[in-house]
This record gives sequence, C-alpha cells and structure tokens, in this order.
Amino acid sequence: MTSKVSEAHRIVPQMSLLNAVSLTTGVIIGSGIFISPKGVFENVGSVGLSFFVWIVCGITALFTSLCWVELALAMPKFGGEYLYLRNIYGNFPGFVFQWLSLCVMYPAAVAISSLTFSEYVLTPFFHQCEIPKMCLNIIALIMLSMCGYINAVSVRVAKSVVNVLMACKILALAIVIIAGLIFLFTKGDQVVSFENSFDNIKWANLGLAYYAASWSYSGGDTVMSMTEEFKNPKRDFPRAIFISSIMVICLYLLANVAYFAVLTPDEMLISNAVAVTFAKKTLGSFGWLIPVFVAISTTSMTSFLSQPRAYYATARDGMFPEVIALISIKHKTPVGSIVVCCILSIMYIFVNDIWKLLSYFGFVSAVCDALALSTIFTMRWFRPDIQKPFMVPLILPITAIATSFGAVVLATISSPMDALVGLALTLTVIPAYLIGVYPKTKVALVGKISGSITRWFQMLTISSPEEKEE
Repeated sequence: MTSKVSEAHRIVPQMSLLNAVSLTTGVIIGSGIFISPKGVFENVGSVGLSFFVWIVCGITALFTSLCWVELALAMPKFGGEYLYLRNIYGNFPGFVFQWLSLCVMYPAAVAISSLTFSEYVLTPFFHQCEIPKMCLNIIALIMLSMCGYINAVSVRVAKSVVNVLMACKILALAIVIIAGLIFLFTKGDQVVSFENSFDNIKWANLGLAYYAASWSYSGGDTVMSMTEEFKNPKRDFPRAIFISSIMVICLYLLANVAYFAVLTPDEMLISNAVAVTFAKKTLGSFGWLIPVFVAISTTSMTSFLSQPRAYYATARDGMFPEVIALISIKHKTPVGSIVVCCILSIMYIFVNDIWKLLSYFGFVSAVCDALALSTIFTMRWFRPDIQKPFMVPLILPITAIATSFGAVVLATISSPMDALVGLALTLTVIPAYLIGVYPKTKVALVGKISGSITRWFQMLTISSPEEKEE
C-alpha cells in the first residue's frame, strides 16, 4: 500500500491555540455552573463556605490541568491518562482508568449535561408543575444523538459548532453576571444572602459539596487526549490551560455572586433550574434569554469532539473492542468510539437523578485522577529516558491528590450508599480485564462476538481500522 493511501486514512493535525482554548473552556463551562451552585450551597448550608469551596476547587483544577500538560507533552499521543498509566505502570493500570472513564465518568458526565439541557428547555413550559421524566429523557436523547452525529460526520463542522457554543456559554454567563451585579448595586437593600454568610455550616457534607463544584471545573484534561490533532501542542497546551482556567475561575465566582445577590437562600434551594429562577427576577420579559442560552451551552458537542479519541487510542492498542478503533472511511472520524459513547450515555440518562450521577462521577473521578497523577512522580524519578519539555512543581500533584482523597473520605462518610455504588462500578474493571484483555484468562467467545459486531458495524458505517505506517 502506498504512503499516500496510508496518509489519507489517518487522523491529521488540524487544531490550534484557539481550538485548545475553546475546547477546554467549552468542556469546563457546561451544565455545572447552572446546577452546581445549588448543590454546593445545599450541602454546606453557608454562602461564605460555598465561595470557599468554589475557590479551592478552581485552584485544584488548575493544578491538576497543569499536571496533565506535563504528561501530555512528555507522551504526545492520543490516549490522555490511559496513555500515561500504560506507559509508566503497564497495561492493567491504563485499562483501569480507561474502562472507568468509558463506562462511568464519560457517560455520567454526558448524561448530566443532557438532563440539564432538558431541564432548561422544558422548565419555561412546566413552571407550575413537575416536568414528566419521559419528556426529560426524550429531549436529552435528541440532543445527545444530534451531537454524536455531527461529530461522526465532520470534524470541521464540529469544531465550528464548538466555537459558537463557547461564545454562547460566555454570553449566558455574562448575562447572569451583569444582571446580578446591576441588581446588587441598584437594589442592594434587598440582598439578604450575604448576611451572616458563615452561619449554619454543615461540615459533614463538605465532600459532596466538593463533588458538585469539582464537576463544574472538570474538563481541563480534554485536549490532552487529542494531542495528535494539534499542530503545536508544546506551545498551545500551557497557554490554553492558563487562559481557560483563570477565565473560568473568575466567571464562576462572579456568577455565584450574581446568583446569591438576586436569590434568597430559600429560593436557591427550591429551584430545579437556578438560572431560570434568576432570569424571572432580573430580566422581566427578556427572561427567556437565559434558558435558551443555558440550554445551548449545556449540549454535549464538545465532549463528543474530544474524549472518544482517547477510547479510539485504547482500542487501537488492543485494550478495547475493535469496533471502538474503527474510523469512517469518508469522514476520517473515530465513528466507532463516538457511537459506543452515545449508547453508554443513553443508558445513564435513564438514571434520571443528576445528584446521584454527580456522586458516582465524583467518586470514580477522584480515584482515577489520583492514580493518573501519581505517574508524574514515577516518570520524574524512574524514567529519565522520557523527554519532559514542560515540568510542574511537585507540590501541584501532591496538593491535587491530597484534595481528591480528602473529598472521597468526606463524601463516603456523608453518603455511604452512593460511595458503595461508586466502588461497585470501579470493581467492574477486574472481570472486564480478565475476560476481555488478559491473555491467560481471555474468553474466546467474547472475541468472536466482538468480531461479529465489528464486521456488522463496518458495513453499516463504511468504516475500517486505521492504516498502519509502513
């Protein structure tokens, strides 16, 4: 096969600094800032402590993202955390992270965003009654399917949509912040939330509050799983993380000031769509703008553009079913990975409880992040053969790991059943590895079924595995 044909059937670098910033910001700013303020405040019971949680989570997210930059530039291939764990510790730790990401963290995150989208689309039509769960599920499924389809057929269109969505997210937050600050300065005598702001603290639920806020900051590792698609990652990644992280922290703090300036603590707690309640009190006849822009900003377009590439890399290495490694012959996109991500995310939508999904996501995410961040120490001390063009102070991964571990302990104490579910989901990795990957225990029937599904999917989507370099 000629090199021209081989080059034609590979994913080629197309991304720049602007794409890195828009992707990172687009993933981080999603459903979180429009649902988590209620979750954080509900769990800590104090406005002042709520702001403290948001600041701590923001700083921890920045530290963690900079750690991902070091690892991504040291190992500049598709795969993200899976790649780092596999290269440093071996196949099983890499599989642990990627299995939990594919089966728990990613679909739970997409389901949360999809259900939030549905809440904000439907709340204006059901403002005096509860929204039927079937309606929530249908709207969420439509949105999720459209995002998956667009990413499967065109990277160019998906990138353009992501840039537009980022603008919509910033605009939605800007409207909230400006309206809230105007309310604060013109009707300050009506603001009651900041009085005695450190009263009624609930220390027992601090871990759950951390989960809610950290969910809003999640996504700083997104571009790291797409390293091969960037033209100059060594220059773009550090800049993108600093720009997007500082911008997001500032926007989130201002948004919380706006929410608490306009809404009383009781209004915050009883609202299922905080930004809609906020809009009714501040924008009058233009209140419809908030649910529209929030709904647009909580689509899963960015998630489908980024993370499926990491699962594609895992399947390319033979650690996931071959169907996930299929590339569309016409569109040059990882169509197999995108479709599998869609199917798993649809399953999580039917949980129909955003806060339970957040608990599952928070538990598994904290464990996996701590495992992946530990590779920095091993790489520094035992792998001098790996070039390290960007290095962070070791206090950054130490702080990030310690904070994640502390959050897991506190959340387990306050919500042991959700922690047990998270632990059970985590333990599924053991039979999955033994049955599907480990050579000595691998079940032949599983391989045959996987092969049949792959051949059927290839015919359905006109796709094939990536061409190997000569």
